[in-house]
Amino acid sequence: MPRSHLALAVALLMVFLSARSAAAGETAAARWLDGIVVVASRRPQPTAEAIGSFSVIDRRAIDHLQAQDIRDLVRYEPGVHVTADATRFGLDGFNIRGVQGNRVAVRMDGVPLPDGFLVGSFSNVGRDQLDPELIETVEILRGPASALYGSDALGGIVSIVTRDPADLTTGEGTGGRMRWSIASRDASQRASVAAALQGERHGVLLGHSERRGHELGNRPLAAPSSNPATSDRSASIGKWTIDGESAQLKLSLERFAANVDTDVRTLVNGPGQFATTERLLADDAEHRERASAQWTQSDLGPLDEVRVQALWQGSKVQQDTLQLRRAAPPAVRFPSLRERSFDLQQWQQGIEAIARKQTQWGGQTQHWVFGAELFHTRIKEQRDGRETNLSTGIATNVILGERLPVRDFPNSRLRSFGAFTAAEFSLGQSNWVLLPGLRFDRFAVDPTADALFVEDNPGRSVVTSKDSRLTPKLGLRYDISERQSAYVMLAEGFRAPPFSDVNIALVLPNFNYVVLPNADLKPERSRGLEIGWSGNGEYLDWRVAAFHNRYDNLIESRVNLGVDASGTTVFQSVNRTRARIYGLEAGARLAFARWDTRLEPYALRLSLAHARGDDRSRRLPLNTVQPDRLFVELQRAAQSGWPEIALSATAVRAVTRIDRSSADLYAPPGHVLWDLRLGKTFAERWRVDLAIYNLGDKRYWDYASLRGVTRQNVPDPSYFTGPGRSAALTVGWVW
Repeated sequence: MPRSHLALAVALLMVFLSARSAAAGETAAARWLDGIVVVASRRPQPTAEAIGSFSVIDRRAIDHLQAQDIRDLVRYEPGVHVTADATRFGLDGFNIRGVQGNRVAVRMDGVPLPDGFLVGSFSNVGRDQLDPELIETVEILRGPASALYGSDALGGIVSIVTRDPADLTTGEGTGGRMRWSIASRDASQRASVAAALQGERHGVLLGHSERRGHELGNRPLAAPSSNPATSDRSASIGKWTIDGESAQLKLSLERFAANVDTDVRTLVNGPGQFATTERLLADDAEHRERASAQWTQSDLGPLDEVRVQALWQGSKVQQDTLQLRRAAPPAVRFPSLRERSFDLQQWQQGIEAIARKQTQWGGQTQHWVFGAELFHTRIKEQRDGRETNLSTGIATNVILGERLPVRDFPNSRLRSFGAFTAAEFSLGQSNWVLLPGLRFDRFAVDPTADALFVEDNPGRSVVTSKDSRLTPKLGLRYDISERQSAYVMLAEGFRAPPFSDVNIALVLPNFNYVVLPNADLKPERSRGLEIGWSGNGEYLDWRVAAFHNRYDNLIESRVNLGVDASGTTVFQSVNRTRARIYGLEAGARLAFARWDTRLEPYALRLSLAHARGDDRSRRLPLNTVQPDRLFVELQRAAQSGWPEIALSATAVRAVTRIDRSSADLYAPPGHVLWDLRLGKTFAERWRVDLAIYNLGDKRYWDYASLRGVTRQNVPDPSYFTGPGRSAALTVGWVW
């Protein structure tokens, strides 16, 4: 039996035996699954009643994690990772059960975050456009979720809720907090402040966070070390709530900005086009602004609650590169300075409405949710640049045969409409509960070929893509007892064809290849089966899930279709991949007071994630599926002057299943990391948190950050290792 399967069997056996013994307990302890979750059904419900594999990360957990970025938020979450580019561009986005990128929906206060985009070596737009300091909760739903959230929820959804005035105040009055932190892993400092005023009818919140840091530390076996970098990130939020007798109006403004300057030394004398590079400097900036107005009304006609939100969001990414090249005849005839610029802008307007209703019929309670969403997105992209001959001073806007500026796809408008309903009702007087859901989506890509696009692509027409999708889900829960339940769920997901694949237009004469649009792309689809068992006991909380997801019509971008009649190599995005991902996830928290009341402060938390993924079209492993991970943490609550203490171990299995058909990719070995976290509250207003990560100073690799790294990579694969031993300290004051 593989060691990962043995560990899972032991974990499940411990949960089962502890569940049997916990049922006999009499003294209640704090329960891990107490709380409310929204993401599973789009209505607030107790976590013990929700089905599906989900996580709720509240403000208290975010503080204790000292989360500096989105990767810290999910550091210990089973089946959830954050992908990254370790050379220049940093964090990309979330990976849930091996599905990543824009195939995972990310929403902040109901507003979808802008899509990521990647083209070439000098442009990579990620989705790390938020600051944990402004967040109240993060909810993650694993697996297909399009029946509730539409396109992009092919692999799951991350739902983020920011702080409200009521989160910082107790009743009427003022409240707030200030926090300052340092982290040695990137020599960063962060300061944040949030203040709120809550009156009888009006509430106001203002919050701001600033973080400045440098390159992330690593443990390379030889030079070079991390590329020197300086980063500045800031986030601001303002909210105004107006409360009536049965209604509330909430106005929100949010802004995020980041700037990173990097000396990319790892590409000096690098592979391919970087062979003659002597210096590479990068300046990457991004901005995002959001405004929304949300109206919530209780008891509106036959409905218990109606919430309507109108929103606007704009984002801009500017990535500039300076590349100094030496002469290397005959291929490179003169020394030169290349200046490149990449610009991506996205604007979004939308409106969403959700209604909730609770009914009584046959002596049973039924819960209903109805909703509709309408989004309109505009996208504009441009690449520009010039090359200067350092021997003659002559400059040209032609690089690698491209006459810049160019657009890789025409200016596009994306329109989407979705309407859904979900319900929960008991089957007669039995313990069975049915949870159906159904959603209809209609979406379109409407491109406009402006003068710049036409100049670069003469004679090429742009295409409009339209389609619709009906997406169901069906869940069945059996309430074993008041505190235990089991469920089975069938769910579908889909993703509309991306604008960048439908109408991509790229021509590189120097390499004699062309990338063609494809108007016949079909939506990607996923179908998932999940079986779970959860319990909320006196001393033990647990949640176990087994899943099997199938994916069809997955779009593979820029596939080599061979050489045409003119000798040009043709690339095009196509629906080619069929895949499946299946596995097991388990999580539990056990209070030691089960055996002795003197052990009441102590608890054990564990989680395990095992997944296996296959490309069914080519019968090869999926490289996006992450290795098995087991997390165990011993916790001691603050008591009798002692601080809160958490000692954790994260064991990650070696990568053994890898697709090397296109490149000799590096497969990292397994590792175990030990972390220690302490927290102490003083005089009820001051709090200090200290964390030491990677106590053993272990050299390790995060597989989610190794995109394209080969065994003979330059720089050496050890350059891509994670940070060694590091510390983080946060001091906070609340009022």
